[in-house]
Amino acid sequence: MGYVKKAAAYLCAALKGMLFIGFSIQILFGICWIGGNFCHVPSYGEPESALYREMLALMGGRPGVLYVLQLAAAFLSGYLFLQKLWPAERGFALWRGLAFMTMPFALQCHLSLQPYSFRGSVFLLFLLALLEMFRNRKPGAAPFLAALVWGVLFIGLLGVTDSDRRDMPGYSPEGALACRFAWPTLWNDYERYGEEVRVIPESVVWEATFHPGNMRLFQESLESQVGVEAAREYYLQMAKVGWDYHAPMIIRQMGWDILGYGMTPVIFPLQMAGAAYDSYSGRNYEVMREHTPVLTRNYVDYGCWWFVWMLALSLLLCLFRALGGGLRRRGIAWKKGIASVGICCLVSGLLILFLTMRGAGMMDYRETIAVNELWMTGPLFLIGGRGACGAAGQEETSGRGHRRKGR
Repeated sequence: MGYVKKAAAYLCAALKGMLFIGFSIQILFGICWIGGNFCHVPSYGEPESALYREMLALMGGRPGVLYVLQLAAAFLSGYLFLQKLWPAERGFALWRGLAFMTMPFALQCHLSLQPYSFRGSVFLLFLLALLEMFRNRKPGAAPFLAALVWGVLFIGLLGVTDSDRRDMPGYSPEGALACRFAWPTLWNDYERYGEEVRVIPESVVWEATFHPGNMRLFQESLESQVGVEAAREYYLQMAKVGWDYHAPMIIRQMGWDILGYGMTPVIFPLQMAGAAYDSYSGRNYEVMREHTPVLTRNYVDYGCWWFVWMLALSLLLCLFRALGGGLRRRGIAWKKGIASVGICCLVSGLLILFLTMRGAGMMDYRETIAVNELWMTGPLFLIGGRGACGAAGQEETSGRGHRRKGR
């Protein structure tokens, strides 16, 4: 067993080095991409969130100021999230914060005049507040108030309560179900809808099928003719027709959306190869490449490749540490760790489910940059830090040895 432990120790050191180098390359790519895109404004259009528009107006519409604030918020939220859960020395902790900030799809949001960057930072802080509430045996008011503040701010940046959006056609749970279940086959199923729905001109129906955002034209036409309340009933009827005739396709598309939101770097290459489904990924990538196309291509390709290998190397590292006896823990610590992972999965899952059900063809990876960053926490914790797997095990073993000597 001694040889097995020694071999496992050497392999663990090699894997930790590979993880460190892989993240460092990502950081260097990210710094170069910031340098090449900081002075440009991506052509995304006006932000939908009223709160973010007010913030932009407060800054005088100066993109450089917003970029600095968004980069700082992204770095600090990642730094605090990792450092609170898994303390490390200052230099290494700063490096971990940079690794979080320079994930390609996240960095794209940090250098754009859209609410996704601040939204991702606030989501991490909201999760951290929830985890602090759980970790403290006697929770005080501070973690609860922090979770409440960050939660309200996140909802504000999400824009779901904006008055101008509430007045939009189809802005209701029924309208969202019609977008989710009926839009992909709107033209084919048009004859299956009731007489009231078929009052919409075929030209409007045809145009609505070209882009998921055009579904608003269909809903606007319907609501203008039958009224908002009656239109909601027809939306449910349309959703039922779509589910009855195309349930397997709808389930498959929803599954792709869930994977796209939850593991963007894995699904994104499939989307770009045309092997997936309708989404906003192509347009997002096109805008990201506007000013530095070659660098962006290499950066994104490396980020997607590294994401997969990061997870694979981390699994191997856990395996070899288990063989070397470095994953031994007291039951309470393991239970807290598993529960923390469960909380992150639950909150992230609810967000992904909400985004998935808002409509088909609308998968936008910018909505869940923080969820994808969470995949990096385990690998970053495994590399090092006080309490990390292996390192903590050695500390506990060393402490027990000192205590025995003291006796």
